[in-house]
Amino acid sequence: MKKTVTAIHRRQFLAGLPAIGLIAAHAADEQPLENIVFGSCLDTHEHPMLDRSLTLPRDLFIFMGDNIYADKGGIPMMREKYALLKNSRFFRGLKNKPILATWDDHDFGQNDGGADYPHKREAQAEFWNWLDEPADSPRRRQEGVYHAQSFGPAGKRVQVILLDTRYFRSPLEKVPMDKAMLGGTSVPTDDETTTILGAAQWTWLEKALQEPAELRIIVSSIQFAPEAHGGESWANFPHEKQRMLSLLKGQTALVLSGDRHWCEFSRDGVCDFTSSSMTQKHPRGTPTPNRHRIVPKTYHMPNVGLLSIDWAARSIMAKVIGEDGEAKITHQAAFTDLQTR
Repeated sequence: MKKTVTAIHRRQFLAGLPAIGLIAAHAADEQPLENIVFGSCLDTHEHPMLDRSLTLPRDLFIFMGDNIYADKGGIPMMREKYALLKNSRFFRGLKNKPILATWDDHDFGQNDGGADYPHKREAQAEFWNWLDEPADSPRRRQEGVYHAQSFGPAGKRVQVILLDTRYFRSPLEKVPMDKAMLGGTSVPTDDETTTILGAAQWTWLEKALQEPAELRIIVSSIQFAPEAHGGESWANFPHEKQRMLSLLKGQTALVLSGDRHWCEFSRDGVCDFTSSSMTQKHPRGTPTPNRHRIVPKTYHMPNVGLLSIDWAARSIMAKVIGEDGEAKITHQAAFTDLQTR
C-alpha cells in the first residue's frame, strides 16, 4: 500500500530530512527505484540531448549542478534563467516523476564560488523557488541546499544524498599560471581548517548516513575520486575527502558528479560516476590525467547518465547516453563491489 504524503513527511521530519515539496514527496512511494537519470551543466533549456533524456526509462531525475548558467548578471539573470528552464519542454516533461537537485558554481552565482560569495542567501532562495519548495519548509531557513531522500521498501531502499559543495566551501588554494596543471591553477591544500561541506552539513550528513538503506547515492557537484588536476575537486581538500571516506567506510555507496564537461568512471575508496555536460561539447576533447579511472574510455559530447538497479542480482549498470540514445560508456558493478574501502 502506498504511504500518504502526510506519513512521508512525518518520516522525513523525524529523520531530520524534510521533503522537497510534493514532487519529491511522491518519491517515497514504496515502489523501488530501478532507473535513475541524471545530468549536469545545462547552458540552454533547449537541446536534442534534453529531448533524448525524456525518452529514457526513469523513476527519478537528478540535476547535479550548473542547472543554469547565471554567474554573470546577478540575481535578476538567475531568476530569468530559472524561469526559462522551469517553463521549458524538458522540465515540464520531467515533472511526471520525482526530481531532485543540487547546485554548482554557475547556478550558485559565482564561477568557482564558495562561502565568501556575498549573494548566496538570495541565490538559495531562487534555487528553492525553482523547485517549488514550500514557503514554510525548513529548507528555506537552513543555510545551504543539502538534503536527502529515501526511496523504496525495506530490502530495496535507496538513499539519495545531495551535497552542497558551494555554500560553506573555503577559498581554493591557487598557484601562478606558470605552475598550473592542465585543468587550472587550483591545488591541494594542507590547511586542515579549510572545508568543503562546513560544520553544520557534516553533522547533518553523519545523521543522514544512520538511516537504513541498501544503496546510497551521494550527489556531489564536483568530482570526488579523480586526483587533483588544477580544476575543482575533492582532491583539493584531502582532509575533507578522507573524512568522507571514513564516514562511508563499509557502506554500499556510489558518488554521482558533474562539472567537467566529460564523462568518466573513477574509484578512490568509493566509485565516482561523472556525467557532464548535457548541452555542451568539451572543446579540448581530452581529459585531465586520472590514475583512479577504472574504465579507460571517456566521453566528451553532450550526454546524460543512466543508472539502472537490478534488485534481484544486487547490482547496478551505469551508462553514459549520447544524443543518439546509444550507450557510449558502461560500467556494471555488484553491490559488494560498491562497498566503500
